[in-house]
Amino acid sequence: MRRVLAVLLALGLGSAPALTVREGRLSVTVGDPRDRAHLGAVFGAWRGAERDLRGLGLTVPAVRLEASASAAEFARRTGEGWLVAATTRGTVIHTQRLGALAARGLLPLTVRHEAFHAAQPAALPRGLAEGLARLFSGEAARDPAGPTGLEEVPDARLGALLAARSPAGLELDAVYREATRRARQLVAARGWRGALAIRR
Repeated sequence: MRRVLAVLLALGLGSAPALTVREGRLSVTVGDPRDRAHLGAVFGAWRGAERDLRGLGLTVPAVRLEASASAAEFARRTGEGWLVAATTRGTVIHTQRLGALAARGLLPLTVRHEAFHAAQPAALPRGLAEGLARLFSGEAARDPAGPTGLEEVPDARLGALLAARSPAGLELDAVYREATRRARQLVAARGWRGALAIRR
């Protein structure tokens, strides 16, 4: 009997069904039952993000957040590695397990970051979009002080490095920090609305 149960679980036939909960314009689907405990934190972070995005003049669309049941499932769905917390494609946000993000202290930051991407202008340059998302979410507050070593890299090249996800010979963290440094300078010079008006 144990062997049959193990096979069913491996196939996903004996596991608890996915649960979908909707609040306002956000629906969240969790594949791991343990992630149900984190739904309140997700919706709370989303409400704050929606309010702040509206304050920036952005419209938040109806969004579906799909929390993977495991890092392996996240990789299958997105093609991303286990270090990536989430990815937004149109109005669908794919995340790692909510519990895994919460354990790393990343759950509210990830929700806010991806909410920004769901609402951002479509023509925003890639590097600027990532930098602004990190400022908006609060992730940038965790960045170490000091130079990134990428200050002379052109904006278009920085965007390409971000798109590559694993740039040869570079720490991806430094690429994100440089995008954030540039976004911070732009917001200081033009304000959020001015930064959001920039197009490719």
